[in-house]
Amino acid sequence: MDDNFGDINFNLDFGNFNPDDIQTDETINAVFVIDTSYSVAAYIKDLNFAFNEFTESMQKSHVAERLFVSIIEFNSAIKVTNGFQPIANIPKMNFSKKLGGSTSLYDAVHLGLTNAITYRKNLENSGVETKTLLFVITDGEDNNSKKPPHIVKQLIDSLKNDERSAFSFTSILFGVGNAADFEAARTAMGIEHLAKVGTSGDEMKKMIGFISQSISSVSAGQAAPPPSF
Repeated sequence: MDDNFGDINFNLDFGNFNPDDIQTDETINAVFVIDTSYSVAAYIKDLNFAFNEFTESMQKSHVAERLFVSIIEFNSAIKVTNGFQPIANIPKMNFSKKLGGSTSLYDAVHLGLTNAITYRKNLENSGVETKTLLFVITDGEDNNSKKPPHIVKQLIDSLKNDERSAFSFTSILFGVGNAADFEAARTAMGIEHLAKVGTSGDEMKKMIGFISQSISSVSAGQAAPPPSF
């Protein structure tokens, strides 16, 4: 797939796992939308390390058979690293490979969320119940998107207004550092929660640890806890 957003075909095959091959009656679908623009260089290695630790831990956890992960990387361009795949199929990531460019935040979140909603519907049509978690990690405000943020908000509002999905969808924006108005971005996109995170390795581990906790809570039939750091 071409990395240029303008060339993206929204009907493309994201490489999602075939719903007919799923052997469980419920999945937890986690979509990560991760900023790889120039400005994240200060913490990207620590994020990379923490994310790979998360993958290894989840692959050994009681959630593994039900956890499906999709990863979107973005800067000026947007890269669908992988569609929804079992956590067992997620390889080690190297987010530094595509480092550079501007911040197409709204376009990337819209793309990741569009795929999440489409896959969710496909699973439900196959008799598989789904819980969806959206994790957006960025250190800056949007400065490159073609789509306005209210397009994302419309998608989130439709999910929250749908009786079947209202209590099985959670969205969190992780604002890294202090160089942007993350609350404005969260509000504009309709994302439910905001967590402000420092740029140190310890902060990256804390953030990924919270994500692991959220997935575990949802897998146990509880609501994902609101960010408290």
